Amino acid sequence: MVRLRALLCALVLVVAYSGTTSAQTQPAPAFDLNGAAVAAAADEGVGQFRPRPVPTELPHLGVGLKIGTLGVGFQVGTALTDRVNIRGGANFFNYNNSITEHGVLYNGTLQLRSIEAKLDLAVVGGFRVTPGLLLRNDNGVTATASASAGQSFTLNGTSYNSFAADPLKGGAAVTLNKFAPTLGVGFGNLLPRSFRHWSLSTDLGVVFQGSPQFGLSLGGSACVNGTICQPIMSLPNASQNIESERQKIQDDLKPFKYYPEVSIMFGWKL
Repeated sequence: MVRLRALLCALVLVVAYSGTTSAQTQPAPAFDLNGAAVAAAADEGVGQFRPRPVPTELPHLGVGLKIGTLGVGFQVGTALTDRVNIRGGANFFNYNNSITEHGVLYNGTLQLRSIEAKLDLAVVGGFRVTPGLLLRNDNGVTATASASAGQSFTLNGTSYNSFAADPLKGGAAVTLNKFAPTLGVGFGNLLPRSFRHWSLSTDLGVVFQGSPQFGLSLGGSACVNGTICQPIMSLPNASQNIESERQKIQDDLKPFKYYPEVSIMFGWKL
């Protein structure tokens, strides 16, 4: 019995000693390390959403190349405030075409020449409102008018034939107001408020250029009923018929008092 008791006591001591050793040698929990790692990752994630640095000064100068319904041109601008730019430039383009109206052939040249100034008012994001002015509006059309020998043509409902010995000839022109306000909207900024230098902008607006004025003058000779052939201005009622024809064409041009302005511009901030 004594031996049994001694054996049990020894067994209890061994178990107790083993538990104490395990407790002392068990590695410490990695809670602090994991917590630090999670905190570092959280700081990094927050950093990704922090606002990007922007220049402290307003952009001083931007230049751009513009292509649109006013022609091909250039722009130069500067920033007035954080949300307002002022810019100006010039546009150029020529286009030749021919049309026949009531038997009279018009060989015309569309000439686009304008000098403009605009104010870009940022609204939200890249959207803006852009009022402006065409300080010099030399847009217009010039044309020659003619009818080949023996060609039949009509003026105010009266039929004529171009006289072979002295065919019909003349000139025509479309002129516009030299000064015209503009109004439009757009996307993009010639002078980005960031460290980015290049930009892409679009504009959609209207030029309030007034009703186009059409001028028409005719010379040469014509025949009425194939018998009376003489200078056209000497024929009965010919001058009134020419004026009526001029007025009809001018009335057809009235919708162009609102000229659409659509353009795209590639810019560079210096």
